[in-house]
Amino acid sequence: MPRIQFPRLIYRKQIVMPTEHGSWPWLLVPFTVGIGVAGQFNLAGLLTLIGGLAVFLMRQPATVWMRARRGRARAADGPIAAGWIVTLALVGAVCLVGLLALDRAVMLWLAGPFLVVLSLYLIAARYGRSHLRSLWMELAGAATLSMMAPAAAIAASGRIDSLAWALWGLMAAQSVLGALYVRLRVADTHNRPMTRWPVLAAHVGGLLFIVGMGLASAAPLATAVPFIGFLIRGGWAAAKPRPVDNIKQFGFIELGVEIISGLWIIASYWLI
Repeated sequence: MPRIQFPRLIYRKQIVMPTEHGSWPWLLVPFTVGIGVAGQFNLAGLLTLIGGLAVFLMRQPATVWMRARRGRARAADGPIAAGWIVTLALVGAVCLVGLLALDRAVMLWLAGPFLVVLSLYLIAARYGRSHLRSLWMELAGAATLSMMAPAAAIAASGRIDSLAWALWGLMAAQSVLGALYVRLRVADTHNRPMTRWPVLAAHVGGLLFIVGMGLASAAPLATAVPFIGFLIRGGWAAAKPRPVDNIKQFGFIELGVEIISGLWIIASYWLI
């Protein structure tokens, strides 16, 4: 009997997986924080994770498909990308139906920002990679993916409340500041010009925002501790060019920083 061989190009990393490896923590760390603060992981949480991953992964094939239609990518990649778009959309739809069946319709409030940012990425894809990798697109993506924190909390509790919005604020601030810091260090590494003072100003504003949340009892004041560390390293990076010696090692260090900060935020809620 002849062996059945699937076409090798059904899966190509360049078509399916996001090119920005640092975007994974922006999705998974907020989700973990949401589940950790809520204190439970149920079926609704699992569907939220799978559905969120499906929507997250949909952006890359959608971008490839759009670029292929515009003649900016290989024409043969278009049908493959379209197949992945349909598959991931079906996975997301099944998860959404499951969440509705579990009485989590309130989570539809979070779907809007995801769709808006996805649309912006598709529009940017029409104009080339430079638009896709612009600072504002990166920051918008970081803030939007941070909505996995309130999504996880809502999936666990079945309601949308001040806790959900506080988690979004905390994780969006962490992801945005991390994106700015990494972008500055990478710019220094490649000798690309980047205005330095806005990075420091953003870190100061981020810390003040989190402290304000704490003083207003919107979040534990202890959640400001990681942001003090972010401000210190942000000021260090903004003071003068700080090129990175090993980009891969730098990426793993940043992943560790985000995980540790997320765990601290969980502990801050559990200890109050």
